[in-house]
Order: sequence, then structure tokens, then C-alpha cells
Amino acid sequence: MRSIHFIAVEAGPMRCHLSIHWKLAAALASLIHPLAGVAQESCPAGLRIEGTVTDTTGAAIPGARVKASEGITATTNGAGGFVLPCVPRSLSTITAQAEGFTPGTAAANGEAGSVVQISLQLPIAAVEASVQVNADASTIDADNGAGTRTLSAQEIQQLPDDPDDLLQQLQMLAATGGGAASSAAVVVDGFQNGSAMPPKSSIASIRVNPDEFSPEYERPSSHGGRIEITTKPGPASFHGALFFNDSDGSFNATNPFSLISTPAGRRRYGFELSGPILRQKSGFSLALEKRDIDEFNIVNATTLNSSGQPVPFQQTVTAPQRRWIASARNDWQVTPRDVATFSYTVDTNNRGNQGVGGLTLAEAGYSSLMNQYNLRFTNVMTLNPNLLHETRIGYTWNRIEQTPLSTAPSVQVAGYFVGGGATSQNLNDRERDLEIDDDLMVTRGKHSFKFGAQSLGLFIHNYDPDTFNGAYTFGGGSAPLLDADNQPTGQTTTLKPIEQYERALLHLPGGNATTYQVTNGNPLVPFTQWRLALYAQDQIKLAPRLNVTTGIRYDLQTSPHSLANFSPRVGISWALDKQSTWVMHLRAGLFSSSVAPSYPTQIYRLNGLRQQQTLIYSPDYSNPLTPIAGSIAIGTRWQFARSYRRIPSAQFQATLDHDLPHHWHASVALTWADGWGDSRSLNINAPQVASGSGGAPDPISALMAPRPFAPNQNIFEYQNSAHTWGTVFWAGIEQKSYKRFSLNLGYWAVNFRSDGGTDLAQPQSSYSNRGESSRPDWQSSGALAETELKLPGRLELSAEFYLHTGLPYNLTTGTDANGDGSFNDRPSYAAAAGDGVYNTRFGLLSTNTVNGNVPRNLGTMPHILHAYANLSRAFKLNPQDADHPSTLTFNVRGINVLNHTNATAVGTVISSPNLGEAITAEAARRVELGVRFAF
Repeated sequence: MRSIHFIAVEAGPMRCHLSIHWKLAAALASLIHPLAGVAQESCPAGLRIEGTVTDTTGAAIPGARVKASEGITATTNGAGGFVLPCVPRSLSTITAQAEGFTPGTAAANGEAGSVVQISLQLPIAAVEASVQVNADASTIDADNGAGTRTLSAQEIQQLPDDPDDLLQQLQMLAATGGGAASSAAVVVDGFQNGSAMPPKSSIASIRVNPDEFSPEYERPSSHGGRIEITTKPGPASFHGALFFNDSDGSFNATNPFSLISTPAGRRRYGFELSGPILRQKSGFSLALEKRDIDEFNIVNATTLNSSGQPVPFQQTVTAPQRRWIASARNDWQVTPRDVATFSYTVDTNNRGNQGVGGLTLAEAGYSSLMNQYNLRFTNVMTLNPNLLHETRIGYTWNRIEQTPLSTAPSVQVAGYFVGGGATSQNLNDRERDLEIDDDLMVTRGKHSFKFGAQSLGLFIHNYDPDTFNGAYTFGGGSAPLLDADNQPTGQTTTLKPIEQYERALLHLPGGNATTYQVTNGNPLVPFTQWRLALYAQDQIKLAPRLNVTTGIRYDLQTSPHSLANFSPRVGISWALDKQSTWVMHLRAGLFSSSVAPSYPTQIYRLNGLRQQQTLIYSPDYSNPLTPIAGSIAIGTRWQFARSYRRIPSAQFQATLDHDLPHHWHASVALTWADGWGDSRSLNINAPQVASGSGGAPDPISALMAPRPFAPNQNIFEYQNSAHTWGTVFWAGIEQKSYKRFSLNLGYWAVNFRSDGGTDLAQPQSSYSNRGESSRPDWQSSGALAETELKLPGRLELSAEFYLHTGLPYNLTTGTDANGDGSFNDRPSYAAAAGDGVYNTRFGLLSTNTVNGNVPRNLGTMPHILHAYANLSRAFKLNPQDADHPSTLTFNVRGINVLNHTNATAVGTVISSPNLGEAITAEAARRVELGVRFAF
């Protein structure tokens, strides 16, 4: 799944790793070979049944359950195919079931020992008042994890058409696994590498948070959920659609921070066409859509007026977006047992005035152009009734270009505003990704084996002139006290960042910037990262009510090199009663998460050779590069620790499912996770400064303190020195059997501690871990409620509500009192008011401290409430022609229907006027009207 990274100069290591690669592949092949022979054993007393399950248009239905009597079952693959390896001739009636479809049956007749081919077509289900009880009541679904959801065709139909809204809503579902919603992995047709969301109409199935203890998965659910999307192949007859969605500004609410109307609007329109190329042999699908989005970014900062007084500053800035998404797919039935699929997608997104909003002024924004192209090939071969082989090859082009609105130096006044030019300047990142995956599924008796190899190569071309334009920071701190004539009195005072900036504009004493950072050199960083994984799994049905799953996964990675990563997994699924109304799942495993490309990018960029970054303390605001009395220049270098490797963790999960009367289903789960080698960065050459409080800190004195290595240089190192551990509790109940009503309720509680956090997490002090262990910055508990209603007049209403507790945030002083080059210094608690002491909702907090005693992530952002609603009505234009249906569907969709202010950032600097208050938020309520003509 993930791959290996080689740089051109690393020819020797490359040969070494390729040798390891081939040896492991050979070892895997030696395991598969004897099993392949076993899989071809005959079934002399019964029938081998092979077939496909499709809908009435001929589109495959992945994930359908196919069964003969007495527990002989199979699940269809991505092409809708299935194999029942040995079915007694007396049990030759085959039934297929899939959520959202009416079950179908077919007779399988043949001589003993023969292979029988069958096809089952399932029509869309009309929801009935009761459900049929599975004849094999003791069958256990061992693939369900905590909070696993497989969305039915009806549920998919009620999801948003807009790909961005669709992704956000699926991420809300995935957050039930305990990780941050935004970190959920989206997998389309089994490809691990990310891609644009496919058109909703092309989606055959969506599975959220499957059993991630399976060795085919790399990371645990606590690192972010998983969304698996399977798309439909081309149907047997021609079908198409024209659609138009409009969200006019007159329908939508105004941004909560804007003083004027913000008539945000969205329009989406396009077409879809699919059908056969050669009947029963080849089919195609085409889709094209355009999106015209006109949003507004709201600046909510504090600046200086003409009299030099701090005043609130609000500005409404247009943020237009023009996006094209196109896709093409071809399915080819090479042989009756071999299906090949080719697909190509294009996603082009042009945005204006990005990076603006909150404390960031319009002048610090930029325009962006993002392009993504995906070319993919999938081949599914049913080699024999017990052996299925799938190969996936994908190649992706990504490009991100940014053009700044200003090339002036960036100016950050901590907690008040950010102006000047964007620090990214003319960013131009290109990436080419190559993915090759291979899966082999073998069944023999009570064993279901699965083997696989996953590889991903990331070819990075990072052109990032970060801070090549220079960046000032004003963090406040100690300065001379001035009299009425702006002359020093001989005493000192503590300035807020905005007061320090005002002095800089007037060229007064104490008006030097806190720091000025500038980078020079070659902005281009080219490198390659490879990730390779091999896995094997054996699922054993020890008894009708007991399944045991064992497996192991091996991962290796380059940039950084990490080779010895073995991850054993084990799971038990046990039905506690004969009717399987109570089912317990116990799972445990080790995990090894890949290192993101942003880490080696930072290392190669700031290794002291390619680029040179200088941080100047107390520079002159007019001429920062000219040395003055009291200014000190510090160099910056980044590196990996010698022992740095992929992120290891362990996880255990216990799940209990129960079928209640009247077809209610309840589940509870408890997950424990421990990441003992989590990643964080540390300045290993920070000044050795003593902690203390009570007096105004002197950053220049701190910079003169001894360092372990070279003087006047910060050496930041990525280490596996962070520790993250905790639990996730999940409870849910659902009802889907009623004719006109369905309901899904869920609650999850996340309780973690960590001294790491984000990708660049760094402790306040390089020499003390005091106060670092806290809630991680992604931790959020929550609840969900989803319902669908069949209303009179054939109206359909769906509503979804997702409540999340607020994320933790860190309180900072805005300055760098200990001289370690990071502006994450925390305040200390104060006993009495005074200079540099601020009265906050957290009590009296003081900036007169070095390595403050306030714990990390003390603050909590406001809670988040996402509320969606969709009302739709479909009109059948030719109800008499079942073979060529035409449908006209109208819908009204509401996003954030309660118009709740969902804050995305708050003030964190204790001296700022917006401490703990929301400064940016998600979009306000939006109403969208849609019409779709399908034929």
C-alpha cells in the first residue's frame, strides 16, 4: 500500500531495499503456491457455483451476500462476482441479498462435480414493514468493526450530490472511530492513494469504518476513520442524466462574523452517460460537471487606526471558486472469469483570495490552482471456484500552484492580525504517484485466506519558497517605559504585541520586532518516497457460531528508511446464543503508520545545504538584515533522529452486537490504543535556560545561554519520543425495517492523553516534559442522529445531525522567552494583577515567565453541530416502460440548517482581545435546489 523512497544519489540503498523487496515477494509466493494447488481441488459430490449479482440496469452490486442453505455463503467482489466452492446438489437454490435491494433467487442445476454459472438481478427494494429472517441465523459477519456502517442504496441516494458536501458528511460518520473527521482516509475501488470523490450516481456501495484490524489495513481507526467507496461498472443498456443544482445567495444566511450581507452562492451542473460498447462484453461510463462557487472569507482582526489605537477590523473578501470534474470508465469482460476496468478522472480547481480570514488580512492571501489526474486499471480474475485474484495499478498527477497577492514581507502581530505577503509566495508543488496492489483470496473448507502486496511510490517535486520574502513576528514582551514625549524613563514595562508593532511604526525605543525570519537558497526539493506492504490473513470458521481471524502485515518505507515493521493481528467473533442475537468481537493488533511526505520535505529543504534559514531576534524593523546592538542571528537546521521510523502503536477492541425485538439493532464497543513511539519535533540544540516566573523574561539573555552543540543554531529533530494513549467508547442503535421510517443513533466518547499532537508538535521546553501530557489537539467526542421518512405524496425526507465537542487548544504568550525558535511558550498562573498579567476565563495568567506552568491544550473550542436535511420527490415519466425508465427528481437540501456557528479557530494569545473567542467559522446555513433528469 505504501512504498519506498529513493533519492538519485542513493543507488546503494536502493539495491539493498529492492533485494529485500524481492526476497519478501518470493517468500509470499512460496506461501501462495501450495494453497493455489489446494484451491483447485474438485467438489465431486456437489456443485461449484460461480456467478454475478447486478441491479436491473446490469450494474454490478459489490458486497451482496450470496447463500445456499445451511450456512454456505459468499460475498460479491467489486465486479459483482461470487464463488460458492462446493454446494450439495440438494441445496441448489441460491439467494442473493443486498441493502436497498429486493432479494433474488436462482436455481443451480448440474451434474455432480460440475461448475455452474448463474446470474441474479436484484431490483431496488420497496421498504417493507417486516424483514425476512436469514435462514442461516448463525452466520457471523466478522468484518464489522466498532461503528461500522454499510450504506444502503436508499441511504446513498439521500446523500449530498456536491462532492465536497458528500465528503464532509462521510467524514462525520467516520469520526465515530475516534480520530479527527478531517483525517479519515477515503479509498475508491480499493486504491489506497487519495483521489477526488466520484459522482454520487456512480457509487455502488459505501462502507464506513470496516474492521481495521484486518492486516490489509495500515493504520488503526484512532488515527482517523476509513471510508471505502465502490463504483458501478457500465450497465447493460444505455443510461444517462442531466442535473442542475443552485444555491442562490438570497436563500443563504450571512456569515456570523460579517457586518454586511454575504450572499454566498453555488451552482453545479453537468451530465452522465453510461451503457454498453459490446453487449455482454464491454461497457462505459462518462461524467462531467462544473461548479461555480462564490463564497466569502471574513477578516476578524484587530489593527491600528490612524491615531495608533487598536480597533476591531472586519472585512468581507470574495473567495470565488471554479471547478471542473470529469471521469471516464471502461469495463471489459476479457473472458467469463476475467474482468478488466480502466478509469480516468480529472479534477481542476481554481480559487481566489485563499488563506484570508480570521486574523489574516486580504493582502496576505493568494490565488491557487489545483489539478489532479488519475489513471487507473483493475483486473479481477476468478482463476477457479476457490481462487480470486485482483490487481490494481494507478498513476496520479497532482499539481498545486499559488500566486501571492503581495510579495512584501509577512507581518504577524501575535493574536491581532497577519498582514504583508503570504509566506508561501509562488509555491509550485508537483507530485507523481504510482500505486501497484495485488490481492489473492483462497478458500478451502473452513479457511478463507487472503494475501496481498501493496506499493505506493510518491515522486515529489516540491517548489516552496517559504519565507523567501521574509517574515516579521511581533510577540510583545519587556520594553523601556516611555514618558509623554516618548522618551525612556529608565524603567521597563510589558508591551502587548500590538503596542510593540505601534512603536515599530513610529521608530520608538522598544519597537524592534521580536524576530525576523528569512530563507535563501534553492526552493526546489525533489525526492521519492516508497512504501511497500505485504500481508496475509486466515479467517477460520471453527464452529457455526465461532470465527477466528489471524494475520500479519509487514511494512517498509524510505525517506525515512524504516524496514523492520511487523504487525500481527488477531480477532475472535463469537455468537453467544444459537440465534446469533448476541455477537461478541474481540480484536487486537500492532500497527505501523507511515511517515507523511511533509516530514522528509522539511528535512531536505532545511538541511543547511539546499536552503539556509535565519531567525534574527530583535531586528530593526526598517532594515532587519543590518546588525544592531542587541540583535542576534540564529541558523536553523532540521534532521531525523538516527532511530526515527514509522509510527508504532497497539490497539485492542471489544464489541458487542445485539438484535433487539422488532428488528432494532444495538452495539457497544470499547477500543484501547497506545502509540508509544508517536512523532514530534524537538530542538536538540536549544539554549539551556532555567524555568521561572515573576520577572519579565529577557529573550536575548536566553539566546546567549550555553547550547549542547554549535552556538547560534537551532537543530530541530523529528523523534519517536511522543506517547499517545487512551480509549474510545462507542454505543449505537438503529432501525431500518419500518416501511416509512428509519433511525440511526450513535454516541462516542474519546479519552486520550498525549505529549505529541500535530505533525510539527513540539514541547514548550526541550529539557522538560512538564505540562505536556494533555488531551491531543484532535480529540473530540460526539453523537449522531440520522433518519429517513417516507411522507405522503411520495416525498422523501432525510435528516442528519452530528454533534462534536470542541477541540482542545493551547494558550500561548505570543513570544519565545526560552529562545528555542518556537512560539509555543505558555503562560504561568499569577496570584495578583500586575504588569504582564491578564485576567482571563482561565484565571490570572502572566507572560512574565520562562516555560510557564499552564498545562498544554487547556482551552476548549466551542462545540460543533452539523445539521443536514434533504427533501426529494421523484416523478416517473414513463412508468409503463420498465426497461427504459425516465425519472425527473426535484430536491431541496439544507446544509447547516440550524445556522449554528461552527468555529474553526479561536484566539490563543492571552494578551489578545479575542482570547478563546471564535475568529473563523464554517459556512452559514445554505439552501440548495436541485433537479435531475435520468433516463
